[in-house]
Amino acid sequence: MVLVICTLFPDFVQLAYTKVLFKWGTMGLRIITGAIPFAIGEYLYLILLILLIYNIIQHLYKLKNQFKSSIFTSNTGYLISKKVSVLFVIFELIWGLNYQQSSPAREFNLQVPKSYSEKQMDSMSMELIRQLNKTRAILSDSQLMEVKVDSLITQTIKHYGTISQQYPFLSYVHPNVKWAQLPKLGDYVGYLAFYHPLTGEAIMRNDLPILTLPFTISHEIAHQLGYASETEANFIAFVLASNSKDPIFEYALQLQLFTYSQEAQLFMIAKSGDFKKWEAVVKRNKALLSPKVLSDRKSIRAFFLSRQNQRIPGSEKLYDQFLIWNKQASGINSYNDVLLWALAYQKKQH
Repeated sequence: MVLVICTLFPDFVQLAYTKVLFKWGTMGLRIITGAIPFAIGEYLYLILLILLIYNIIQHLYKLKNQFKSSIFTSNTGYLISKKVSVLFVIFELIWGLNYQQSSPAREFNLQVPKSYSEKQMDSMSMELIRQLNKTRAILSDSQLMEVKVDSLITQTIKHYGTISQQYPFLSYVHPNVKWAQLPKLGDYVGYLAFYHPLTGEAIMRNDLPILTLPFTISHEIAHQLGYASETEANFIAFVLASNSKDPIFEYALQLQLFTYSQEAQLFMIAKSGDFKKWEAVVKRNKALLSPKVLSDRKSIRAFFLSRQNQRIPGSEKLYDQFLIWNKQASGINSYNDVLLWALAYQKKQH
């Protein structure tokens, strides 16, 4: 009941929970698990999954016997709901309340629009094409090939240190970012990285295309800072890269944001039924992008296409529903909502 009441006061949740209880609690976790040289979060999830399956089977067996002996009572339903309630409370206390905090738009002094137009997405895509070509011209092929995955973690932490001078609430101390021990598991479940609320670790797959890592690492660290919403974590990664003055981080951001803006524009055009315009936009964008940018996008796309059929059926739908339950009405598409925040941030900069 107390937790339900708390959700009515997002400012209180932010001040009392996110900025105090969660901040210091997760910092302690990062210190403790940071002393362990490998990620333990994956193994912990596997153990919890096994225990969950065992308990479900055990309860189903008991229910079956109760039905057979006609002793199934309302008390059985009460016990089940009680256990679910306990799990809900634990989840809220260790992580879930972050979804209920007030929007960080106020911290950044932004007026985030409710929607964007097809024209706005077209303008954003065109500007991103210009930026992509310019930034990629700075980055040589050999420079990209020499990038080490471990150095990207170090650089991301460094950039958080720099951006915190402008935005103190983005201060990131006692870093704890680790490489996944079971990266292939991500192909089946459908994740690139994740924050583990029980260990405080940000766990990354190291088999991802190198140009997806700067944005992904930045996103997961944002979760460690209490930005639970995928949109908000994406926005923090956007702010970090935009202010990094690091061509690799800027280029990674531009690639990600262009994917979002182009998809958003094409989706709106497709909804209108104007498929000739859809084809014209795709053709125009390909013609404007430099061959090297096209090659980079092609290799990233090939990586994900080669793995899309390995995902466990229903896992994406389950995650989509999880996001909806946690105040992210767009579900999986909430990642794309960073476009609204990008528009607001860019408007403020000009």
